[in-house]
Parts: sequence; C-alpha cells; structure tokens
Amino acid sequence: MSTPGASVPIGVYRGRGCGMSAIGVYENFIGRPVQKVLDFMVEKPTSWAQFENGVLSGTKNVSAWQGVLGQRQLVLGVPACCGASAGSDGQTWADEANGVNDAHWQALGNRLISLGLGGALLRIGREFNGNWYQWQVKEGDQASYIAGYQHIVTVLRALPGAAFQFCWNPILGVGNLTVKGVESCYPGNGYVDEIGLDVYDFSKKNSAGAQIYPGNASEITEAEQEQVLDIMLTQWDSLRGWYSLALNHGKPLSFPEWGLVLWKTGNSYFGGGDNEVFVRGMADFICGCSLLSWHAMWEDPWGAGVCDPDNKPGRPIPAPMSRTAFLEAFGS
Repeated sequence: MSTPGASVPIGVYRGRGCGMSAIGVYENFIGRPVQKVLDFMVEKPTSWAQFENGVLSGTKNVSAWQGVLGQRQLVLGVPACCGASAGSDGQTWADEANGVNDAHWQALGNRLISLGLGGALLRIGREFNGNWYQWQVKEGDQASYIAGYQHIVTVLRALPGAAFQFCWNPILGVGNLTVKGVESCYPGNGYVDEIGLDVYDFSKKNSAGAQIYPGNASEITEAEQEQVLDIMLTQWDSLRGWYSLALNHGKPLSFPEWGLVLWKTGNSYFGGGDNEVFVRGMADFICGCSLLSWHAMWEDPWGAGVCDPDNKPGRPIPAPMSRTAFLEAFGS
C-alpha cells in the first residue's frame, strides 16, 4: 500500500564512500529506490591534493561513486575557504571571490567530470549560518559570502562537460545572522538551482529564555515536542518562512538533512528523543509543500537516525516510534 510520501523523491546518507550495498539496505528498508545519494568531502582537507581529489575519508574519495549510481544523483557536501587547513591560499569568502582558490576548484570540478559525476548536486559551504564550520558567515560578511559563492559557481559551470547543480544550503533559523537573517546571504537566482534546508530536532528556548527540552530523553513530554515543532514552523527563518522565500524566488525547496537528535553535544543532550511528533510534522510539511524537490532524513552507519534494524549498536537513544512514523509517511 502506498504511503502519503511514497512518490516524494528521497535520498540517504549511509557513511562516507559507503558504496551501493549500504544504499541497497536502506532501499529495502523503505521499500523503494532512493533518487539521491548523499556524501561529504572532508571538511578540513590537510592538503589541496585532498580537496582536488574529492577525498571523503581516510580511505575513500569520490571515485567510490564512479559508474555505480545508476539513475541516482550524487549530492556532495563540498567545503570552502580551505586554505587554513590545506596550509596555503584562500581562507575566506573574500579570497574565494578574488579567485585565490580557482585552480583548486577547477581541479575538483574536472575530477568529478572525469569520473562521470559532472551532474552532481553540490552543497558548497553547507550550514554556513552556523558557527561550526570554517566557512561560517558572520553578520556583516554577507557581501563577501555572496561574491565568493557566486564566483565558485561561475568557475565550476565554465568547465567543459560540467552539468553541476547547486543547492544553497543553510540550517533552520538565523544562526549567526541575528540582525538581517539568513536571507541576506541569498546569492541570487542565477546561482541557485534549489534552496536546501537542514532541519534537526534541537531544543528551542521558550518565551522565558529557558530550553524547552529537559536534557533527558526519558523526561520529554509530547507537549514539549509540539512546542518545539511550532517554533520551527514560525520562528524567524522558519519552515514557513523558507517556503515563502523559495516561492518568491521560484526555486524548489529541498531538505538534504532533516532528523532526530539522538546524540549528546559535549555532556549535554539537546534533542527531543524518539520524537514521532517531529517526524509526522515534517512529513506533513514535506508532503504538503508544492515546491518540494526531495528530502533525506538523517541517517548514518552507526544508526543515529531512523533505520533498519532499529537496535543498531551504539545508538544512544532508541527511536522505534519515529521509525514507524517515518515508514508510515514515506515507505512503500
């Protein structure tokens, strides 16, 4: 029997350079093929050779996906401003705008094209409004970021044989950009093929400034889960806000990463546990979104997501209710 979201294009991440056997396990889990396969280059390459070769991990690079994807599209997370970790050249978005790293971008693009991956969907500098990556954008740096992003896209599109697509990819909420919001970083319709939004079930603050989730998965209430979901829908740069922005720009909206928070940040737990309220709420939004391009609920090789089996070793918080809700919405 078909589920409401069975016809919605879907992707998955199952580990860097995991290969098609791992993707096949997930496809068996949801009962249908995926359309997108997510992977990530190393965020801090220790040399430009690593960057140019599309290194994914200590033992894998983008050649792992050569000739095996079939009709599936590779969605590749690509770092930016890598000069600091690589040991030389451009370290900032202003440097990217000035072409300091052009030769490295050209080498990476040509490698992807040579491997038959010239049609990949690239998430360049994903989650740039957060503070956890070297390519983060702070308030006041929007103009440099826009110029840098535009320049990279222009360089890659100019390569012979290139058919890359570009997913402009913030994370939900304003993040660093508390004055003008993330929309102040929009690089322009000519440089964006789709607007991608990463959404995770992190705790939000209530009107009194206190964290809504109590910090212990066993103590979370459904009312708290509903309160956090409501904030996600209505806050500045919310789900509804991004839908409006995508509508205004005539761009598809995707969710390259959306998921539960089943891990600790340091010694603190900021997630909503086995949160079927969040899963069903996101499913309603995704299935009702007229602009929806595709989505991928966060998964990884250690089972910190909604996966099969549900008792993956190392999973800190089991999620059987969320697993059921996900399959009821998107399985086939």
